[in-house]
Amino acid sequence: MVDTALDFPIYSIKAVARMAGITEPTLRAWEKRYNILTPGRTESGHRRYTKRDIYRVIWLKNRLKEGMSISQASTLLLTQPEENLDEVLQSEAKQGWSTPIPKRNGHTANSRQSSEIRSFKVLSSELLNSFLDYDEHRADNLLSEAVGLYSPEEVCVEIMQTVMREIGERWMRNEVTVATEHFASNMCRTRINAMIDSLPVVEAGPLIVTACGPHEFHELGVIVTTFFLRRHGWRVIYLGQNVPALDLEKDLRRLRPALVVFSAGRTETALSLAQEISPVIGRVRDNWLSTLVFAYAGRAFTEDPGLHELFKGYLYFGDDARQSIALVDRILGKN
Repeated sequence: MVDTALDFPIYSIKAVARMAGITEPTLRAWEKRYNILTPGRTESGHRRYTKRDIYRVIWLKNRLKEGMSISQASTLLLTQPEENLDEVLQSEAKQGWSTPIPKRNGHTANSRQSSEIRSFKVLSSELLNSFLDYDEHRADNLLSEAVGLYSPEEVCVEIMQTVMREIGERWMRNEVTVATEHFASNMCRTRINAMIDSLPVVEAGPLIVTACGPHEFHELGVIVTTFFLRRHGWRVIYLGQNVPALDLEKDLRRLRPALVVFSAGRTETALSLAQEISPVIGRVRDNWLSTLVFAYAGRAFTEDPGLHELFKGYLYFGDDARQSIALVDRILGKN
């Protein structure tokens, strides 16, 4: 049954963007790509939205914060019963839709909208500034905007990892502190983990094990790789940071993975990977699992290509986590 209080088209696109806390280009992109809204039009052709439309947009934004991609969220929105959705939307709207977006340098967060969808470069620049300012709310909104406009792979590689590389380079020049790097990486890691949690659990098929090498605590790259592989249907277990050689043989014998990927971000950890992990892999392959594929990855190998000599006969996973999908599909035989 139509509720005229919810379904009367009176709100402009600017009003919807302000109340929902997104940009006008984002809203236009969602309309065009996912058909989630069908606004009315004035005689002069301007869009007019209903309060129910505003609730839908807020609901989508909240799902993005929980880790869903915009395509997943829009599909769920279109398939949920309207009666149940109304209850959820109204509940969430009461908590958040009328809250103004905090000001930054005297302007609201949406006051610098353009008529175009914002590029990777623009979003990366603003995200970098939000990290440098320790502005968690602003960074969270920017990540939500990015996820709403671009694919998860593009957000991870073109925006998050681009920003984290810049912060790392500034740290090397003593322009930022370790705390800044930790703050930024924690926000990116939290967002990626939320996206991983939103994926269905894959229980069948070849197992892939991912991990950081001994003494390696920079995990963003391997988490991104884990996310990409899971998103494309592979069964993946991530073992975490600083995985030592001790007990690794026992774990691999029990798990019997088809592929093991270790990451090293620094020369020192790449050396530890070669000295401590590589011999374990060799014993497992020689004595228990001859088909096991061992792969290595990480920034250490792009900064010092000579490190590849330590891993002759093993598989290099590439400089871009997006390459891992085609690589694994080829190695493990997925069509």
